Amino acid sequence: MSRRAFDAEVTLDLAVNLLPFLIMAFFVGVFAVFNPWGFDPLQSALQFSILFATMGMLAVATYLAARVIETDDRTRHDTSDT
Repeated sequence: MSRRAFDAEVTLDLAVNLLPFLIMAFFVGVFAVFNPWGFDPLQSALQFSILFATMGMLAVATYLAARVIETDDRTRHDTSDT
C-alpha cells in the first residue's frame, strides 16, 4: 500500500511550526482589535504585511518540508499488512 500524503508521522514532525504560526496569528488578531500605537495607514499596512508575509513564508516552508520528508527514502516505512 502506498502512504497517504501528510500522514500522522509527518504531521508530528511538522507540528513544531504550528506554535510560531499561532503566535503570529495571535498578534495579527491583537493588532487588528487593539492597536496601542493608534491607527496610521502606513504603519498598520507595514506591520500587517510583515506579519502576513512571515506567516505565508512559514506555511510554504512547512509544506515544502513535508513534501521533502514524504519523498525521502530514509523516512519511508512499509505500511503493508504482510
